[in-house]
Amino acid sequence: MATKIIISEKQLKRIVSNHLQEHSWRPGDDDKWNLLEKDLRFVVDKIIDKHKSKWGDDQYAVISAMEEIFHGMFAKV
Repeated sequence: MATKIIISEKQLKRIVSNHLQEHSWRPGDDDKWNLLEKDLRFVVDKIIDKHKSKWGDDQYAVISAMEEIFHGMFAKV
């Protein structure tokens, strides 16, 4: 049985922020980052709505599960 990991919105923002800091900023990047963030939020919200009933109506549990999946998909070799 998988361990349930619950993270707060603050922790998720820190994780995303740390990841984004790995990339250097250039003039004009704001638009591409903002557009990507809007698209990502839209898709993630749909995924959360679709799956949270299977995770005890806990959106953070879904986000945590997604994070685990991403870590597996993009694991450092």
